[in-house]
This record gives sequence, structure tokens and C-alpha cells, in this order.
Amino acid sequence: MSRRIALVSLHTSPLDVPGTGDAGGMNVYLVGLAAALRGRGFEVELLTRDTGPGAAGGTDAHTADGVPVRFLRAGPRASVAKSDLPGLADHFGRSMAELPPFDLVHSHYWLSGLAALPVARGWAAPHVLGLHTVAALKNEQLALGDRPEPPARVRAEAELVRASDLTIAATTAERSAILRATDAPAARVAVVPPGVDTHLFRPGGERPLHRRSAQSMLLVLARLQPLKGVDLAIRALAAIAPEQRPRLVIAGGTSPGHDAYVSGLHGLVTALGLHDRVEFLPAQSREAAAGLMRDADLLLVPSHSETYGLVALEAAASGTPVVAGRTSGLVESVVDGVTGVLVGERTPEAWGRAIDDLLHDPRRLVTLGQSALRHGRTHSWAHTAEHLADHYERLLSQHRGSDRAQGEDG
Repeated sequence: MSRRIALVSLHTSPLDVPGTGDAGGMNVYLVGLAAALRGRGFEVELLTRDTGPGAAGGTDAHTADGVPVRFLRAGPRASVAKSDLPGLADHFGRSMAELPPFDLVHSHYWLSGLAALPVARGWAAPHVLGLHTVAALKNEQLALGDRPEPPARVRAEAELVRASDLTIAATTAERSAILRATDAPAARVAVVPPGVDTHLFRPGGERPLHRRSAQSMLLVLARLQPLKGVDLAIRALAAIAPEQRPRLVIAGGTSPGHDAYVSGLHGLVTALGLHDRVEFLPAQSREAAAGLMRDADLLLVPSHSETYGLVALEAAASGTPVVAGRTSGLVESVVDGVTGVLVGERTPEAWGRAIDDLLHDPRRLVTLGQSALRHGRTHSWAHTAEHLADHYERLLSQHRGSDRAQGEDG
């Protein structure tokens, strides 16, 4: 019998283009996971908030892989500030409760958990939680100028983890952060690494060994906000000798509320005299992002913290080495010396040196690209779905056993 699984994403539609608004790695995760679960025989629906016709609102939308996306009414059919979304959780939950019951509910991000956990309880369905970003960890590694997550979110995440049947972490670092912040039983927090679309993210042609570093291309693929540390990438470029500087392409939209940060990035490029070496691009479609990844000699991930850093795995599948910070989930998504290089200091000099050293050692760059590709190919969405399906079936079996026991007691 097919199991009905609800993947809940209240605050951002799985159909939104990553890099726009609040859309990012979680949107990629949802679409990839939903397709892979469907491939394993689950009946999957993606549930999100109806923000109006301009955001593809309706009841008959589907992902490119044919997974249904259902838009539920909760507040105005328009975008609202993220800070106002907790107040819409109950409304979203009431809309969700009107649907035919699902066998299991998997909420993504804390706002989804607020809305969906009570509904799952009403259906007597297991509730699985994925936080994607842990507020307590984000506050520990806060970027300069960024706003800390409010205490209400920190408390809500702890309550949701304790009340859910299972919480899924992408890395052991995230699992440790969740356990520290919540005092939840260790057995109720499991690690399931995400996957990557290896058909879309794949290598291009061979890079010439004789290419000079000034002809090389660096890529940052991220939403523009202080957390992502794009300013460090620009300063690192300035730390490289002018005659050896590669091009830097920064692709991503401005996250809501961070216009001043983005204006500061443009001002920094001007102040450092890098107009001819830095190019800003808007958020890219998945196909365009994959093309940029194939063209890049290095992907830079200068984030202050990342739960995982899915873009680093996409780079590996493309055969593109990564330079990333030695922090949080990046120490697991980037295998130092295999898929790229981890930099321990957040200084332009250290980052510039790491980049310059790689670009001046093309044989090492090729070797890293080859080992990155082998690593990336082992992380398919089918593999992720297989691990999650094991957890789903265990929880469903436990709930069936609990229901039988209650029936016998009655």
C-alpha cells in the first residue's frame, strides 16, 4: 500500500527560484527529495503557503518531476515579512487539517513545524522535523551586521525537536548543535546527508593546464546577505596580485531586508578598484547555475555558518573544487584535500593565498576536480531517499503498533 507523505514548507515555495527572496538550498532539497521519494513508491505532496497568482498559487501545480505542489491559504495571498509568518502558522495548520489525512508529515524549517505538528498529531501520523538552519548555532556564529534570531524561535525549535518523533540533521555538526540546544534524546535526532542532481550538475570539458590565473573564474552562488560572507570573497580577490587576479562572478538575489548589505558590496568593489574583475548576476535557474558551476575554476563558500552547504556538493558533482570556511556543516560537505580546501581564518590574506595557490598549481586543481567528481557521484537523491525511507517505515511501523495496542486496551 502506498504511503501518503506530506513535505511541508510554509515560508517558501518549492517552485521558487533558489537565490530569490528566501529561496535557497532548502528549496533545492525539497524538490530533489520529493522526486526521489516518489521514485520509491511514496505518494508525496509538497505543501506551501498560497502567496497569490504571481507565485504560481493554485492547487494543481507540479514540480518538473511531476510531484504535486499544494498551495494552502494562510493570511493574505501575498508575500509577507518573515517576522510575521509565525502568526500565520495556526491558519496554515487549519487549512492543512482540511486535507485528506497523510500517513506521515515531514516539516521543513521551524515555521512549518509550528503549523504542521498539531495537525500530524490530530491525524495520529508520525511527525518528522528538518530545521535546515539551527537558530542557536546561527546566533553563535553571527555575521557582523546580521540580526540574531529571536529567543522565541530558539525556544520554539527546542520544543519542536522534543515533541517530534524524529528530527533529521544533514551533518553530525548540525546534530550536535540540535542536541546541545534542545536536550532532546539522542536517538530522536538522526543524520541523513542531502543529495545532488548528478544529471544536471556534471563536468564540462577539460580545463587547459596552461591557463593563466588571470583567465580563471571564481564563482559565489548564494543569496546576498551577511551570513553568506560575500564581502570576504571580494576582499580575498583584492588580496591577490593585480596581474594574477581571476574574475569573480557573484550570482544570487538580495535576501529580504538586506539591501544595505548588497549596496555595501557594490561600494566595496568600487573602493577596491575591482570593477573589471567582479560581475554581479541575478539569481539563476537551476540549469544556468549548473552551467556557471561547470565554467568556474573554483567555487567559493565564505559563509559564516552553513547547516550543510548544498552548493558545495553541487560543485563536487560538477568536478569543480571548492574553497570554503572551516566551519559548521562545511567541514562535512567539503572534504579537505579531496573536494576542495578549507580555510581556517576569515581574513582576506588567508583566502587570497588559498585561491592563488590553487590557481598556480593547475595539476592539483585537476586532481581535486577528479576526486571531487567521484565524491559527488556517491551523493544521489535516491541514496538520501533510501535512508529517509528507512526512518519513515520504522516510524510508521511504531505508530501502527501503538494503534493496535490502544485498540486492544480499549
